[in-house]
Amino acid sequence: MARDIGKVNVTDLKQNDYRVLGIGINTSSNRGGPFAVNFTTIQQARNNLVNLVLTKKGERVGQPDFGCDVWKVLFEPMIDGDIDTKIESTIVDAVAEWLPYIAIDEIIVDFTDNDIDNHNVNVEILFSLVSNPNITDTVTVNITQ
Repeated sequence: MARDIGKVNVTDLKQNDYRVLGIGINTSSNRGGPFAVNFTTIQQARNNLVNLVLTKKGERVGQPDFGCDVWKVLFEPMIDGDIDTKIESTIVDAVAEWLPYIAIDEIIVDFTDNDIDNHNVNVEILFSLVSNPNITDTVTVNITQ
């Protein structure tokens, strides 16, 4: 009996070196070019997710609604320790609007009282592709002022 594994993009079956899906964020090229490139959907989704979370709304010219308001959460008064929930909902809302092909599986917010006083939080995001939940990855983003 056949088992359905979901939609699979051919470039995700193995690493290839012929079909570029996009450029990498904060990485240098290992091929001598000016930009690092991504060859799989999950690599490109990872870079797009980091770009979305680290972009403040209003920062992008021509698309002022693009980004994530997670920085605003760091400066809000913390009531009953609900900062985890606010950060998680902010990221989930931004991903739902701008990256609908990514499914957020889990968000882990890591901070101490001193981190909060210094407006610094580490967020680990476990995600998968909507088209194939078997393809997963994790990204850690340091959110600081």
